[in-house]
Amino acid sequence: MSKEQIPPAPSESIKTRRELAALQKRIHRIHTLRNVINQGLSRIRESNLSLALTQKKNLRDLRNEYDKLTGEVHCLPPLDAASILEEEYNYILTIGNIMETTRELKKGVKIGENNRRAIISGLVQFYDGLRREMDEAAANPQGGIRP
Repeated sequence: MSKEQIPPAPSESIKTRRELAALQKRIHRIHTLRNVINQGLSRIRESNLSLALTQKKNLRDLRNEYDKLTGEVHCLPPLDAASILEEEYNYILTIGNIMETTRELKKGVKIGENNRRAIISGLVQFYDGLRREMDEAAANPQGGIRP
């Protein structure tokens, strides 16, 4: 009889259920923070780009939750854990890059007017796309974007 066929001991099953429940709570907290960030960012227009910087605290909290998540995914198969971590990491990296770009623009970094307009246009497109996705998700909760 191979190891896969031996049922786990009751204590192992209880431990695994607790770990999975903790993981689910952590992911829920992460998605709640993502929703807060997305709501804040969805209010941004070209005229108020620096409003993105108001989400710095939420992004810091999200990074802290992500750090805790990395210690809790051990109860999943490696590919599942990697998939979850990669998705959350990519979100944090994207929002962090947007905030850093906004901060640099606000500081008045000398990049030339054409470059400045192109960067601002890209940021505005990102925010417009985020608003569209959030509107679609609100209109169709079953098939919308995941927070």
